Amino acid sequence: MALLESVKDKIKNLFFELGKGKVLKVQKNLTYKYKNKTGESKPLIEDLSDSGIYAISRMPATNEVLCSLFKTLISQNILDKNLKSIIDVGAGTGAGYFAIKDYFENAELTFVENNKNMIDVFKKLTEYENIIHEDILNFESEEKYNLVLSSYVLSEMTEFDRVNAVCKLFNLSNKYVLLVDAGTPSIYEQYMNIKGICKKFGFKVIAPCKNEMCPLKNDYCQFYARVERSSVHKLAKDAIQSYEDEKYFYLLFEKIENNGENVDYEDLARVIRRPIIKKNLVELKVCASGGIKNVAITKKDKEKFKMARKIKINEQMKV
Repeated sequence: MALLESVKDKIKNLFFELGKGKVLKVQKNLTYKYKNKTGESKPLIEDLSDSGIYAISRMPATNEVLCSLFKTLISQNILDKNLKSIIDVGAGTGAGYFAIKDYFENAELTFVENNKNMIDVFKKLTEYENIIHEDILNFESEEKYNLVLSSYVLSEMTEFDRVNAVCKLFNLSNKYVLLVDAGTPSIYEQYMNIKGICKKFGFKVIAPCKNEMCPLKNDYCQFYARVERSSVHKLAKDAIQSYEDEKYFYLLFEKIENNGENVDYEDLARVIRRPIIKKNLVELKVCASGGIKNVAITKKDKEKFKMARKIKINEQMKV
């Protein structure tokens, strides 16, 4: 779901306030830092120009990823749309604010961000003022939230800080924890290490994979969200195409005591390779609760056959 036109206009104003020359220069520097200095638990956004450029170049993609995820998880009855409280930890410039507002209209929202420059841009774009200025490693709250969201934050930390941050996130939740990050092999490996922590806090992974240990060998999971580029988005990235495909990875955890109330998660399997479609047969390679499986669906099972012919990579169905 694209950002509102009013928000796009505010992002466009940020671009013209900074000027194309400065935008391209700062964008190049930011790209270098995120490629070469991430994972050190050091701030990569150092001033207001950095946070403004981040909003211009990264916010549309983060928003689209979160909207795509919420839409998928809610439509498959994996994530409850009637949540009462949500906290976004590492809220950045507000991408999560707009995505959450679109899909959880009745939820009470809390936002935590440790970078003052990001907070300033967040307020400017959202007109939302009540943002908690705190680092996740120092954040304390007696309140428990239905959904704890953290996107594109954990990969910026050292392994030691990342583990401590994840423990904090689990302690904040009484139902769901959703972690989202870039879809790269190294980040996938980081998140596989996080899986083992959840049981200590009474949680279980429910999407995209139900297995405690990843059954893939010499491979990794990756998801895509198509992002429509605005004119200033293209200028900031010095790009020609009118869209980009944002690669991402995520893990959704649920409190074990809540598992199984509405959905039989074990029945859902995710398609991990392009389906092979024949006249009276569809062959699927899926990641299911028992590991990687090859499934053949024949025309005799009319409903499943019809669904299998249309299904795409990373979509889920009962097999």
